[in-house]
Amino acid sequence: MRVRNLLFFLSGLALLAAAPAFAGPNDVHNMVRAGEIMPLEPIQRRVMQENRGEYVGVQFDQSSRTYRFRFLKDGNLINVDVDARTGAPVRRRQSF
Repeated sequence: MRVRNLLFFLSGLALLAAAPAFAGPNDVHNMVRAGEIMPLEPIQRRVMQENRGEYVGVQFDQSSRTYRFRFLKDGNLINVDVDARTGAPVRRRQSF
């Protein structure tokens, strides 16, 4: 089951990489410098302390200005969305 979820996650990453809504590192850096969003590091530290499971990675959605953190726990993928402007959690959901 864990392998199936990991394969599903990896195939989803390939689709998300092609989506124009997800910003590249330079875009994120420019938005942080302009004061439009908070830097990733302090938000990432807090989210990793508050969530259990194996940390998989993070993405930034430019259209909604959210960081999406991903964790694997008990073979399930957990998505934690955080508003990049305020650092406030927006949503936490589990993918089966």
